[in-house]
Amino acid sequence: MVGKILEEIKASLVNVNFHDASYEQSGYHLSVDVQTGNIPDSVKFFKDKAFYLEDLFCVDYIDYLELVYFFNRYEELCRVKVTSKVDAGKPIAPTISNSYTMAHWYEREIHEFFGVYFDGHPNMTYLFLHEGIDHYPLRKKAVPVPDEDKKLLNSFKPQEEEDCFFVNLGPQHPSTHGVLRVVVKMDGEYIISAEPVLGYLHRMHEKMAENRSYLQFLPNPARIDYPGALLLNLAHVATVEKLCGIPVPERAQYIRTITCELNRIASHLLWLGAFPADLGALTPFMYAFDDREQILDILEDVTGSRLTYCYFRFGGLYNDVGDTFVDKTKAFIKRMRERFPMYEKLITGNVIFVNRAKGTGIFQQVDARKYGCTGPFVRSTGIPYDIRKAEPYAVYDQVDFDIPVGTAGDNIDRYHVRVAEMEMSLRIIEQALAKLPPGPFKTEKVPKKLKPPKGDVYYAVESSRGEAGVYVVSDESDTPYRMRWRVPSFSNLMTFPSLAEGNLIADAIATLGSYDIVVPEIDR
Repeated sequence: MVGKILEEIKASLVNVNFHDASYEQSGYHLSVDVQTGNIPDSVKFFKDKAFYLEDLFCVDYIDYLELVYFFNRYEELCRVKVTSKVDAGKPIAPTISNSYTMAHWYEREIHEFFGVYFDGHPNMTYLFLHEGIDHYPLRKKAVPVPDEDKKLLNSFKPQEEEDCFFVNLGPQHPSTHGVLRVVVKMDGEYIISAEPVLGYLHRMHEKMAENRSYLQFLPNPARIDYPGALLLNLAHVATVEKLCGIPVPERAQYIRTITCELNRIASHLLWLGAFPADLGALTPFMYAFDDREQILDILEDVTGSRLTYCYFRFGGLYNDVGDTFVDKTKAFIKRMRERFPMYEKLITGNVIFVNRAKGTGIFQQVDARKYGCTGPFVRSTGIPYDIRKAEPYAVYDQVDFDIPVGTAGDNIDRYHVRVAEMEMSLRIIEQALAKLPPGPFKTEKVPKKLKPPKGDVYYAVESSRGEAGVYVVSDESDTPYRMRWRVPSFSNLMTFPSLAEGNLIADAIATLGSYDIVVPEIDR
């Protein structure tokens, strides 16, 4: 089926250059070079063929800037990389935000970090940075921000109107789950518009990656998604392993799967406690954190940490697990399964919770591709898309599990999906423990100073919130020439303005709580 789609792409797109790619080596099936003037027509083709916009970013090759568009499909894995070169001196490209809504946000990010102007974009203002930035931070050479660009970037100012007022939801507000700010325009209790303002936790991880070796960058992913640190730790090491051709012992792959699923449950429990708390129910928070503490105890024994894990290494693990880890994990599986009926009574059957969550925050399945939504958020609409199934990694192809989905795509569906996912994680852990093979836990003689071959690679894992992808460009040095992190919270959150518009602010708070966003992940 993938071959048929690729042939259709080659037959339909004109005035482009095709480069066949090896998915096993690069992580994508086809590369397409497009002139900037042909970008809108090419993008329209992918939209018409039901591709979603997986990511959009920029790479500075000094002589020119390269825009990189990744397109993929929910129905069947078919990842296509589309590139377009723009002039480094005066970079201009047409916007694609009229075809893919999420591009509105990606293009703003590229503009403030690289200085690319997107013709036709309605709002080229700062998204992550501030007006004190003098140079485009992701350019390889110092390129100053012109005064006229500073005025443009800093032009977002809420305009007062008669019969309406503005509310700053955040950045210091418990319902925003971190320092997220949303400028909400109100008509009484109803929302006219909602504008996310980001950057309060921006730490420039992608720039840091260019100034650190692959090994030195190991602690960073845990700071991007701290509730699911192991999952992003895996994304980083697995990307480098793919780029360098480093083998991983089977035992290490099983342990990676087990610990990642434990971390997924811990992350979901954090959300399970916080979501009802947003709606005024504080008791579930105590029970959820009690269960989460059991997982943290287990993971602390093998990783040495309770939150920002850095356990995986290139070619394996930091250390092996023993019988104590296995026994404690089995005991937790038994305990957690006994707790589900309690949560059923406490939350699922709670009439107040149901009335607040059911029928609110409805996200239509048809809109998923416009934003590139992934994870429980998109599965709540009925789309059974999960990276662990679509392109299995570790040992997910060796275990049996289902993909929980919803039907309405509302707040309560997102709740049901995540609760069901915790049971699926227990099933995966149980099978992986039963099959855990003996043998080495790491590959011997992996060089400390890695110098991958020249080229690029994309690798994705299923984090607690959806698709976390890493794109690396290697120039054969021991530091990445470019490392891009595609994070699920960013694309999921940007549906909020649409879902909030016209609704009560109380329902918007419930909707925001159902997202399970991680602000450091969005800000990166």
